[in-house]
Amino acid sequence: MTSHPHNPLGHISIGVRDYTVSKAFYTAVLEPLGLRLVFDSEEPASTTLSKPKPTSQTATNTTQTNRVRTLGYGRDPQHELLNIFEFGEAASPPGPGFHLALTAPSRMAVVEFHERAMAAGGEDNGLPGVRKHYGANYFAAFVVDPDGWRLEVVCKDGE
Repeated sequence: MTSHPHNPLGHISIGVRDYTVSKAFYTAVLEPLGLRLVFDSEEPASTTLSKPKPTSQTATNTTQTNRVRTLGYGRDPQHELLNIFEFGEAASPPGPGFHLALTAPSRMAVVEFHERAMAAGGEDNGLPGVRKHYGANYFAAFVVDPDGWRLEVVCKDGE
């Protein structure tokens, strides 16, 4: 197994209205960043790659076992970065000023992220390009997911 540098951020969890819509969106857009689906509460336990995440909140959309449907994305099950919980109409992203920024391995990955987001029902919030006011090599794209979560993908490497 490849060794990765320590990252003090464990994971981020977000609430969404629709598990199916979010699974399609995030599976498509996170792949260019090297992130894949590593946990899916809908998969049989024998194929689940990590443990379910407990929650104290009540969900409006749940499985037959009355658990919140959950997705987890990361490089691998030990490096899960993003957890998505289906909370139906109770899900609500924060307002202006908040966005989730993810690092891309290349500028092409930023472009691919943006293209996939548009194809999967996202909204453009800033086309891929250099943001010189953040740095000479700050190449980023901004989108809004189907639930209103603001996402940025950035590559700080030069061309």
